[in-house]
Amino acid sequence: MAKSSRQSSSIFAITLGVVLSSLILCDAAPLTSRNLARSSWNTTTPTPPVTTGTSGQPLATIYPEYTSQYNGRDGAVDFDTAQGLVSRSPTNGGADISTLVTFTVGTQYGSNICQLVFDLTNPGSSASGSLKTQIFTSLAPATADAASWPNGNLRDQELGSIDLVVGGRATWEQGSGPGATNNGFFPCSSIAGQIYGGEIVPQGDTDEVSWTAGQDGIKIIVW
Repeated sequence: MAKSSRQSSSIFAITLGVVLSSLILCDAAPLTSRNLARSSWNTTTPTPPVTTGTSGQPLATIYPEYTSQYNGRDGAVDFDTAQGLVSRSPTNGGADISTLVTFTVGTQYGSNICQLVFDLTNPGSSASGSLKTQIFTSLAPATADAASWPNGNLRDQELGSIDLVVGGRATWEQGSGPGATNNGFFPCSSIAGQIYGGEIVPQGDTDEVSWTAGQDGIKIIVW
């Protein structure tokens, strides 16, 4: 009986040690999550890209399904345009132009890491002025042309500001929002299988950015 009791005590001690070790590891995992109200953007602490093989190449590059232009003076929306445009000028009478985008990320990427980036690498792309823009989520993406309010841009949460690079990839301004905190990385599961709307907005007194929709500009990279 004594021997059996000692064996039972040893088994209990080993089991307890395994459970406690698991709890300690879980508590130590560095995870900071922000759930932005009314948007599907969830962020975590910066996560290295998850890739397959040894090439380090992305699994997919997803351009917006729709690119539309929004006029800040009258609320008009030019839906499904061939050109992305972000524009602001002291002489435009408040007719700032921002670009509305609609993404669809397939459910097959639900377990992957996504990254929101902005490139100006095509010869037809250009930028001048402040070379800065802000990126926001949208309460709902644009679905049709609109002559005025109330549809508008339905702007929601700011993800951050980016510094544009003509001929290269924009960099996120540190501290400007959750997207900047993570260099644009976020879990694909937060938007996979959903329609995801966003807005690129001019920043500064003078700003002019244009790109060919579906070929350059904003995109989501799947790792």
